[in-house]
Amino acid sequence: MSRFRNQDLPALTLSLARKGAGSVAPNPMVGAVVVRDGTVVGRGYHARYGGAHAEAVALADAGLRARGAVLYCNLEPCSYDLPGKHQPPCTRDIINAGITRVIIGQLDPNPLVRGSGVRQLRRAGVEVEIADDNARFWNLNAAFNISMALRRPLVHLKVAMSLDGKIAAASGESKWITDADARKDAHRLRRRHDAVAVGVETVLADDSRLTVRQEGTVDHARAQPRAVVFDSRLRTPLTSYLVRRRASDLVILTLESNAVEWTTRREAFAERGVTVVAVSPEPESEEPPRCRARPIPLRGALGILHRLGIQSLLVEGGATLIASFISARCFDRFTVYIAPLLMGNGISLHGNLGVESPRDALRFTDVNWRRIGDQQVFEGARAEWLDEVRGVVRVDAEEAADVHGAG
Repeated sequence: MSRFRNQDLPALTLSLARKGAGSVAPNPMVGAVVVRDGTVVGRGYHARYGGAHAEAVALADAGLRARGAVLYCNLEPCSYDLPGKHQPPCTRDIINAGITRVIIGQLDPNPLVRGSGVRQLRRAGVEVEIADDNARFWNLNAAFNISMALRRPLVHLKVAMSLDGKIAAASGESKWITDADARKDAHRLRRRHDAVAVGVETVLADDSRLTVRQEGTVDHARAQPRAVVFDSRLRTPLTSYLVRRRASDLVILTLESNAVEWTTRREAFAERGVTVVAVSPEPESEEPPRCRARPIPLRGALGILHRLGIQSLLVEGGATLIASFISARCFDRFTVYIAPLLMGNGISLHGNLGVESPRDALRFTDVNWRRIGDQQVFEGARAEWLDEVRGVVRVDAEEAADVHGAG
């Protein structure tokens, strides 16, 4: 049972937090509510990156009524102050306002916080509680949580397939398995991510653009997601759309080579403004079998994208790249567009998942099925992602303070 006494109040913090969607990244979405004598006297949310934090807005809204009141927020209040940080620590504002109790939805995965916000408040005599049933809070800021805790982007796989599980015809052609409405929906999915990735074979076959388009034209009103190509031998054509038109947004992940041709091509990409990064091989002795993906090590590749500021990555193909992420369990979300057609001897996702029986199968949570015309869309989350994130944050937080103990 949740420690939240009033189930409407945590829902209100989430509702307020969502108002910052699309405006606060790379910060998390945060909402806060101040309650005194059973009445909401202050509300706030983080409205834009660099702007006031939710707690400060809610406290300002409450004014003197905040003294002796309870503060609800979906995320642990920030507790540090460094040069370049836009706003002061929320813990300081909470203590100075005279709040006597704080109820939070989840610990902050930021290594600079992770329990220190709870510790500072308790040391100042403020009672702090953390929600017991808090999956919905972690889900709200999934990309932020994964980025901060696991030092990699949230990875969202997207495929379109036939009823018999084919993602392309035997020739390799995949345009189009789904109809225009499904493709429009897929572009909305692109818009929600910082970057879109494909393998080099997809670039060679389709001259991919990886842009958000509506009615067939590029949506210039919004910032486009960055383009990422997994290309171990630097085969991406210099004449491709991505190099000609999106060089400054393009990241090519490759493997180091001593070949003269490889070095020459890397220099040519650099001259055009393309970011080319060679992913270091992972030591055989330290690389768990499940996290091995060839030819480009996924763990190292995702770490590079994280350092480039990418919090969420949509991986769209092709079959080998998608299968590598699935086999390595290096993904968090999966969306499948299923079209009402049969393709026979086509191309399927392949890869050894290490499944010997149904009990070993890769399972999904937060599953949603929806319909677009005659097509079905599956959406789900890899079951283990949340435990992986919470495990890292909980261990670090408990080393800093007994955050789940009594205040």
